[in-house]
Amino acid sequence: MSEVPSRSLRAALAQGGAAVAAWAEVLDRINVFPVADGDTGRNLVLSLAPLRDAHAQEEALLERLLLSARGNSGNIGCAFVRALLDAKAGASLGERCVAGAARAREAVAHPQPGTMLTVLDTLAEETQAGLDASRVPEILQHLTRVVHLTRSAQASLRQAGVVDSGALGMLVFLEGALRSFFALADEDRLAASFGALARFDRRAAALPAQAGVCIDAVVRLPVGATPPLAHLARLGTDVVVVRAGQLWKVHLHADDTGAAHSALTRMGEIVAWSWDDFQEQARDSPWVASEGEAHVVTDGAASLSRRQADELGVTLLDSQIDLGDRSLPETQLDPDDLYRLMRRGMRVSTAQASTHERHLHYQRLRAQWQQILYLCVGSAYTGNYAVAEAWCARHDPDGRVRVLDSGAASGRLAVVVRATALRARQGEDAVALAAFASAALARAEEYIFVECLDYLARSGRLSKTGARLGNALGLAPVVSPAPDGARRVALLRNPEARVNFACAKVERAFATMPRGHLLVEHTDNRAFVAGEVMPRLRAAAPQADIELGALSLTTGVHTGPGTWGVAFLPEQG
Repeated sequence: MSEVPSRSLRAALAQGGAAVAAWAEVLDRINVFPVADGDTGRNLVLSLAPLRDAHAQEEALLERLLLSARGNSGNIGCAFVRALLDAKAGASLGERCVAGAARAREAVAHPQPGTMLTVLDTLAEETQAGLDASRVPEILQHLTRVVHLTRSAQASLRQAGVVDSGALGMLVFLEGALRSFFALADEDRLAASFGALARFDRRAAALPAQAGVCIDAVVRLPVGATPPLAHLARLGTDVVVVRAGQLWKVHLHADDTGAAHSALTRMGEIVAWSWDDFQEQARDSPWVASEGEAHVVTDGAASLSRRQADELGVTLLDSQIDLGDRSLPETQLDPDDLYRLMRRGMRVSTAQASTHERHLHYQRLRAQWQQILYLCVGSAYTGNYAVAEAWCARHDPDGRVRVLDSGAASGRLAVVVRATALRARQGEDAVALAAFASAALARAEEYIFVECLDYLARSGRLSKTGARLGNALGLAPVVSPAPDGARRVALLRNPEARVNFACAKVERAFATMPRGHLLVEHTDNRAFVAGEVMPRLRAAAPQADIELGALSLTTGVHTGPGTWGVAFLPEQG
């Protein structure tokens, strides 16, 4: 029985994580068990994010998987993955799958049928006799049948008519990892089986919102101490506990955060603590807008939050934000955390998702929608347009996917995507929507106001000498994203001059056609933008629909904290 090559396994697990990222939108949408809080996909993506770091030392990776695990699905999934990476769990991959399934089940206080654990138990049964390339297709087909059967395993799943999101997430992960590890063809079985789930509407399903909170904590216990699982189970429900040395990761659902925090404090030192309110998550969870024949897709580089995209019925394709040794999808990162770290001096950068991950997104979308319009961030900014066009040439023979090089980014892309998505609800096909979007892009404008030049210098957009000189003179550029790249359209000395400049541009744009949409973008200066900038802009275009939103983090990384912007799209005359 051959040993598992660590490098190949790490690369395969990273591909499994990439597959989950491609399906995260669907996993969030169908997440109804154990709580209908719409976060399974997000939790799995964040939990598995450490797998993206191919250079992390083994011990550091195992600890980061423990610390990053979020929610039921993320904690159970990371317990399994940590066993796959543990040479002590077995010499072969099959042995490690058996050990990983056992560790995942042991971590759960009250295991339930029809969940991620059911998939892992089935995997363990299938791999006890060994695991090689010849058996993978058969095993994946068996796991797919198991996931389909979860539809009837729990009352909430039966009511909603969906499969368990954690079970599907684990199947997606295993298919991506196993196909990569054994170098098998990247066949698209999952999308064919589960594609209809993309249109599940949790609001139409009338699922009750549950009270309480979801808690994730890391507790350091004294050497030799072991928290009894039965005692932790009394603190709440859906308890998952995973150990790494003296660190114990505890996940649970509770009614009272204070009581849970006090109880864990009595056990040891709390080194990490986070919680989410179920009812808030339910209000923010994804749902299907009134969608037409064509589905609109865009990049996370647009200034659209995940919630805004869900409400519009738009799919967002993320790039990555790299913060030290962490790499996270841009729309899954807390902007406040990002800008706080940047102000403290942390070097932050952006990176594209791998070509393979982008291909997985295209595969999944094409299997779920008859017509797709991908409004791609401008090719002057990323290679996404070239990657998508190349994939379509090989895998979209009937032309169901239309890719439009928007020549835009951040707010300018966002206002056009919004208008196009609203138009899609009227039933127009992708060809008509592409023509509408092209005309809208010709009218849309965006102006971004930078507070400090240091961040542009760090990202290579400006020389360090130029940054020092500009800061000394109190001058900062006004940037306007254009098809050929970001253009500097002005140099302004103070905040008042920037607001005056923005008002003048808005007043001119809406002079002949007073209606349209105005997006005012903030970074870590929401109070200033809402209180000082928006009233002035509203006066400049009183009949326009004005909205406050966050600047895309892709742009924010390059321009830095304190940046704000305005993007607008007058109605067509």
